[in-house]
Amino acid sequence: MLKALWLVPPIAARLATGEHPERGLLECPLASIRLRAAVAALEWKRQGNESLFCIPGAADDARAVDSSGASICFVTKFTFDAPLEAWLAACRSAQHGHCRLVIDITDYPFEKRPPIPEFYAEALKIGDAVVVNSERMAEMIAPHTPRRVAVIDDAILGEMGRPQFAPGERLELLWFGHPTNLDFLEARFEALAQFARQRRCRLTIVTEGGREAADWTNGIPARYGYAFETRFIPWSLAAQTAALRECDLVLIPSDAADPFKAGASANRIAEALNAGRFPVASPLQSYRQFADAAWLGEDLIAGIRWALANRDEVLARVSRGQALVREKFAAEGVGRRWGDLFEELLEPISKT
Repeated sequence: MLKALWLVPPIAARLATGEHPERGLLECPLASIRLRAAVAALEWKRQGNESLFCIPGAADDARAVDSSGASICFVTKFTFDAPLEAWLAACRSAQHGHCRLVIDITDYPFEKRPPIPEFYAEALKIGDAVVVNSERMAEMIAPHTPRRVAVIDDAILGEMGRPQFAPGERLELLWFGHPTNLDFLEARFEALAQFARQRRCRLTIVTEGGREAADWTNGIPARYGYAFETRFIPWSLAAQTAALRECDLVLIPSDAADPFKAGASANRIAEALNAGRFPVASPLQSYRQFADAAWLGEDLIAGIRWALANRDEVLARVSRGQALVREKFAAEGVGRRWGDLFEELLEPISKT
């Protein structure tokens, strides 16, 4: 039996408890933990190994960062409020102890607020494996590391739903994701208000952020002349699943020119399709693999109009998208790719 050490933010460590800590991570609101670290940890456990989940520098966490005896040290998302030196010390300790250091990156870190760039500038120099969530992110990270950058897609969790598109009198639109993406949604509100004066709409927003996000959502109708309704639902995996089941279309606006989002994974498009719902999305590079399964373009209102005028094609595209999700994003297959990566890293050790 081998041991892996997982460096995680506090929100993940709180979930990685009990008899099945790996499964606890599947409820994490951070997609980088839920769709990546959790799937990797479950595969590690399936192979008969053990894991220790730690928060570097957290005085209130009894689980000390002890890499002795560990074969793998997996570094999940480093956040701006994490203690820089503690995380770097944990990485260096693992490296000095001949532990294979895996750096997983899901957001481009070098234009973010300190100390995020400082952490990744150092960690990428000493990592044994650098893994990202999209081909575009690999291109962006490659200049910052001497290692070959591996791409492992975000896994898509949950059962696949039946393709459905039968809007009623009120068109049900859904946006879900991290609050940092809300600016891209807000930029479409004026156009949505104009459209909603012709076709009744309700926009459901599923995100974390507590009362602030709820107040922001509930105040939208007044700002846009009550042209469309809004509904706020606090994020949970169950809430996201239910909201996808209830919606007609999923809106995924972004900006391909934004360095924070240019390398984003395709997980939200894939999650919408997995639920049987049609995504209307901005044309990020990672989304283009779904060009025949979604509507991609800058004018999301044009995408909504296209979907309403092409209902049979919407269902056909969702079916095509689900085939791609099964082939490339299913949790079982993604888990195997993490397992292959771990085996490749540990092969030199097993031969000594």
